[in-house]
Amino acid sequence: MWFRRKRIYADAAAATPLSSKARREMLRVLLLYGNPGALHQEALAAKKELDAARKSIADSIGAHPDEIIFTASGTEANNLAISGTLGPRLRLGEKVSAVTSIIEHQSVLAPLRALEREGLELALVGVQPDGLIFPNAVTEAARPDTALVSVQYINSEMGAVEPVREIAKEVRRLRAHRQEKGGELPVYFHVDASQAPLWLDIKVEKLGVDMVTLDAQKILGPKGIGCLYVKRGLLLDPVIWGGGQEKGKRAGTENAAAAAAFAAALADAQKGAGKRAAKTAQVRDYLLEEIKALIPNVLLHGPAGEHRAANNLSISIPGLDGQMAVIALDAAGIAASTRSACSTDDEEPSYVIEALGADKKTAQEAVRLTLLPDATRRQARRIAQALFEIANRYRK
Repeated sequence: MWFRRKRIYADAAAATPLSSKARREMLRVLLLYGNPGALHQEALAAKKELDAARKSIADSIGAHPDEIIFTASGTEANNLAISGTLGPRLRLGEKVSAVTSIIEHQSVLAPLRALEREGLELALVGVQPDGLIFPNAVTEAARPDTALVSVQYINSEMGAVEPVREIAKEVRRLRAHRQEKGGELPVYFHVDASQAPLWLDIKVEKLGVDMVTLDAQKILGPKGIGCLYVKRGLLLDPVIWGGGQEKGKRAGTENAAAAAAFAAALADAQKGAGKRAAKTAQVRDYLLEEIKALIPNVLLHGPAGEHRAANNLSISIPGLDGQMAVIALDAAGIAASTRSACSTDDEEPSYVIEALGADKKTAQEAVRLTLLPDATRRQARRIAQALFEIANRYRK
């Protein structure tokens, strides 16, 4: 019977299991209980591991170790990038604006909206029907007082791979034009790349970015650890105060064990990203073909081909409520979701799917399937068959 089968996990955009290598690293360093900020042998042993993890993460993305700031999550890293750059200027009474897209994760939109209450002017850039941003739309939305542009690399809900390199070029043009005019206000480019390392190259120089957010739980690493890459020379205030850890940018005792596991997971993710993406995309495409064969009127949200994350499939089955589909899939031994796990308490339809032009009903019917790297065609057939049976049972 189906309920005795091994479960299928298709919610990798929300969190991933811990890889065996990351688990081994975490358990090894977990035995070192010293505080990395102290001076005795136990502390120095923990600091050595922390420094090694920092260097490994820097090497994985082509950065310098002193450009890596450990945080407790990708959400915290996004908050640090946004509030750490914009907050000081607003507190000084300066007129400041920022640019982002309407489909960003709430950990970007929420801190920006909070800063609006302190005087920030926020420009929200729309997207094309496939979820992609026109690179020049960012500079068209910018103003002389724009200090930050923040765009995600991969949208967690419908898998759009945004043209980060092209947007970076536009930001550089904006920066050069401002300097020619004698402007002193710097404009920084921040990218939330939390969803990307398993599938795409994250070399910061190639991307042309000033700040990058990474999150271990999205790449077969542990929860409770993330980091923010901050390019040398960028001025950034902390958002968590109370100590001098992380070069004064993030107070709180560092988690050396989680950092070591994070570093191991990121190194593995970047080492085989291209082959992994190609293999997983084949399974994802097969899954869509199987669903279409059984449910011909299924709707696909987001872009196709190389502009879509290799593991992402966002669909709506007309007449089938998304939450009902997810609950029924879970009963059938398949983990899926309707949208970002950070938005599931909100009963409104997905603002991301609506931004693509879908009506509220279609957005309410959206189901997100995000595969793990080891997903198989056999699993894909089982998911498609389960959706077919669920649609026949619950579709109105």
